[in-house]
Amino acid sequence: MPEIPLFPLNVVLVPGAPLPLHIFEERYKQMVEECLRSESEFGMVLSDEQGTRTVGCTAKISELVERYEDGRLLVLTEGVRRFSLGEVHSDRAAYLVGEVEFIEEDAPRSEDVPLAEECVALLTRVVEAATESPADIEIEPTYRNLSFAIAGRIDFGTEHRQRLLETQSERERLEMVRELLNQAVKRLEAQRDAEKKSRTNGHLRDNWKPGERPG
Repeated sequence: MPEIPLFPLNVVLVPGAPLPLHIFEERYKQMVEECLRSESEFGMVLSDEQGTRTVGCTAKISELVERYEDGRLLVLTEGVRRFSLGEVHSDRAAYLVGEVEFIEEDAPRSEDVPLAEECVALLTRVVEAATESPADIEIEPTYRNLSFAIAGRIDFGTEHRQRLLETQSERERLEMVRELLNQAVKRLEAQRDAEKKSRTNGHLRDNWKPGERPG
């Protein structure tokens, strides 16, 4: 099994999603410097009070944004490919190194296009409800791994993102995304309507005249 450097963090990276990282620990500064020199990837794995998960995503460094005088680094990374984590070694380097098996992704299927189109339409509604302006979503329904493309744009929360990362079937992931987007649409549109109503409360009609009943 191939081995890659590991960066356990309370963050879930998905393929295709951007992730800025502020690197300040010595071991991870060394890891990032080595990856910059070799143009190689490292593995992002969710690590929290429940422990370190066994499915993660590799990150490639797309840009070294800033190198500070004290050695800290600000880098922009992007998710590349999912992996299943095997043995983890702490004696190979200053940082953790993991044996991994890369997960092959499903090819797009024509029968999933209606579901994918529904997800793109829901994503548009979410963005419009959140920004109160028209949205121009540039995602084709036949995009490979559309579920990850959407999860990279919307903050579904750590646990939901991890579930998406661990789910092999793209159709199952799209069904999960559809449900999460439906929930977000209902919440955001209700919030937007409530805010609009509150802005009009206490204001009389522009053409109201004394002696008339306001309404």
